[in-house]
Amino acid sequence: MPHSAFIRGFRAMLPLWLGAVPSGIAFGFTARHVGLDAFEAQAMSFLVFSAPAQMATIDLLVRGVSPVLPVLVTLSVNAQLALISLACGRILRPGIWPAAAVAFLLTEGSFAVASAAPPLTLASLAGAASSMYLAWNLGTMLGLASADRLPALTRFGLDFVIPLTFIAVLGRWLREPPARHPVVVSALAATLLLLVLPSTVATLCAAISGALAGTVQFRDRESMWNGPSS
Repeated sequence: MPHSAFIRGFRAMLPLWLGAVPSGIAFGFTARHVGLDAFEAQAMSFLVFSAPAQMATIDLLVRGVSPVLPVLVTLSVNAQLALISLACGRILRPGIWPAAAVAFLLTEGSFAVASAAPPLTLASLAGAASSMYLAWNLGTMLGLASADRLPALTRFGLDFVIPLTFIAVLGRWLREPPARHPVVVSALAATLLLLVLPSTVATLCAAISGALAGTVQFRDRESMWNGPSS
């Protein structure tokens, strides 16, 4: 794995640490105050590595729901990552073990940042993903360590850090025309589906619609680049 490409991807994610670390702090703080011990909360960040899924899981655990429901929520919240992984596989064609490692660390943000700084390679994607993984777990650790010393973090607006960070990434990504079509598809799908479906279901369906649109667009562009098959 080329060292320079890994470092390039890692460094490209550093500005997003300003969002990821406070978000991790918010999670660690919240996890401690709803009854999880430090080991459980940090293990969740190590193994799940999904801010929306982890926050939703905490909320469900507080409500005393069946343990099966948080698992289903985590799978549904991260469903779009499976489609992103498929797109990465088509572009990068990695071996099974490198693919599994990067797929575990993959997030929408790391994929967007790595894609916005071409060429997209397995090394640059791994660097970006590793950077975000480190930031999220560092934030969780800081949140756990300071849980008894900080007031409610929502007073500082940290519950808005995650969406604002992703919007910043998205704005940079949209400078490239090919990225705009999936976003338009997702936005239209979300607007229409919110009229008839619960917000969580509508958001998930809109994300899948955008990912499918991006996959179809990439396939068409790939065919154009490769030319007609003989």
